[in-house]
Amino acid sequence: MTTRISTLEDLKAALQLAIGLELSTIPVYLTGLYSIRENTNTDAAQTIRSVVMEEMLHMTLAANVLNALGEPPSTNPVDFQDRKHLSPIPTYPLESPLISGIGTLELLPLSPRAVESFVRIEHPLHGAATLSAITAEPGSYRTIGEFYEAIDTALNDPTICPDTLFNPTNQTPDSEYYGGAGNVIQVSNRATARQAIKKIIDEGEGLPQEALTKPAKTVTDTDRLTSGWQMYSHYARFRELQTGRRFRTNQTAGETPTGAMLLLDYNEVEPAEFTPRNGDGGPEALALDSFDLSYSQLVDEVYYAFAGGQRTTQSTALQSAVHGMYALKNKATALMRTPNPTHPGHTLCPRFSYVALGGDRDKLTRRVEEATATR
Repeated sequence: MTTRISTLEDLKAALQLAIGLELSTIPVYLTGLYSIRENTNTDAAQTIRSVVMEEMLHMTLAANVLNALGEPPSTNPVDFQDRKHLSPIPTYPLESPLISGIGTLELLPLSPRAVESFVRIEHPLHGAATLSAITAEPGSYRTIGEFYEAIDTALNDPTICPDTLFNPTNQTPDSEYYGGAGNVIQVSNRATARQAIKKIIDEGEGLPQEALTKPAKTVTDTDRLTSGWQMYSHYARFRELQTGRRFRTNQTAGETPTGAMLLLDYNEVEPAEFTPRNGDGGPEALALDSFDLSYSQLVDEVYYAFAGGQRTTQSTALQSAVHGMYALKNKATALMRTPNPTHPGHTLCPRFSYVALGGDRDKLTRRVEEATATR
């Protein structure tokens, strides 16, 4: 039975965790994207990049709903149901405390195993044959779809969030989103809040099981870029990568694609291998720490933007954060070209390890700055 959200406090906590849930997929996909060698696997790179941009859209939509309920998005842990101190910020490998069916989220270079994990994340049942085959811990959900269904049900309940509660505070406008399909919905009332959640479900995680029986390439006007690129569901796009074939227009998402070939050369991928923090002070560890510092600052930029932060430059706070994501690519690709001294035949892999503001962030900053100054 789906865990019901019955209080406003739990609804706000669920939305904080929803922002983090969307964030948790981005490093998984970016690791695969950044491992692709330059000017190779262009179809795969375009597919993954488009999904990443839409995950940013989904974070923005969840943040708009949360802001409309009077709660600013935050990286701080939350209490949800009877569970204490759940962090919305992922650490890898990630065993989701919220979605039991999603499996372990790992940072892997593009490979059959990585693409299989992409498909599992986006599948309505995360690869299970039936919903009942997935076991959920108390206070958690079997699938992302169940989680968003619980959020939508709570948003539709005036005893949890009365009409007078909704207020269009700190809303990110559609003009600040670019690079992918879909549109930002500014939330001012119950109807627009539910529209925002529905947009997340329709494009990506949370795809209902019945969507597998519908045309794989269902595309609306907002899902088609000016270039003609069609942004159908994340699941269908990743299934195309997995099978090496495009969906035909008359196929359903639950079928195996049988259309044009989509070539993927796994030999044109950097052999990156994830290694956790181990306290090593060598130059490779410095490079990994420097990446983690940049990533942590980027996450803070995104949350600053969501919470209504402003920039004095011509770029908005969110646009500045998106630019920061592109800058992060340079560090990631440099890591993936650096031999891993502890794993011959492999290269370093970005850890996407968020270090919270405060003492630990200060220590990391000093360590990187001191090591850089002595080089």
